[in-house]
Amino acid sequence: MLSELGFSARRVAINGSLRPAGEDRLAARRPDLAMVVDDRGDATPLCTRLREDEELGGVPILVSVEPDDLQLNPEMLEVHELIVAPFTTTELSTRIARARRAVHGVEEDEVVRSDMLELNLATYQVTVDTQPVDFTYMEYELLKFLMTHPRRAFSREALLSQVWGYDFYGGARTVDVHVRRVRAKLGSEHATKLKTIRRVGYRWES
Repeated sequence: MLSELGFSARRVAINGSLRPAGEDRLAARRPDLAMVVDDRGDATPLCTRLREDEELGGVPILVSVEPDDLQLNPEMLEVHELIVAPFTTTELSTRIARARRAVHGVEEDEVVRSDMLELNLATYQVTVDTQPVDFTYMEYELLKFLMTHPRRAFSREALLSQVWGYDFYGGARTVDVHVRRVRAKLGSEHATKLKTIRRVGYRWES
């Protein structure tokens, strides 16, 4: 069903450090969604670890449960969305959209706006003062991440993990270089919204 909805779905065996191992190792970018299929009624500890893992911060968590295993304990109420099996592809799509909205405040086909700056999340287009501006893929991903997590400071290490992904081995300077490029393309008015937090990292002020 996830593949039908356009996701590159992978079933991964999670090791003790919550990092996929072997041939199932995730690609460079962090996942767009974590879907836990709970067919044994024991997903609570895993959901706790997923939520507390710093590198997976901001990833929506959707839990599929069997009707007899639905337990509304406090931890299950902390996940972004629950879905009871069996379910249709249409219902799954709706639940994923709700989970994304819970985390990011926007759905995949919406536009994120900050004054006269617009990001189209479906087409990967950026418009500044009504004019389209070309961003590289990683410049766009960095800007999107910061704009969809406004007023929150992220360290360079956190941005490397959450935007570039687990397998990226570049240094913190990579973030600084991309921030400079993003600011240059945003223009003086909008560039001031991408704040440098001394000795911490960066924050977006909407």
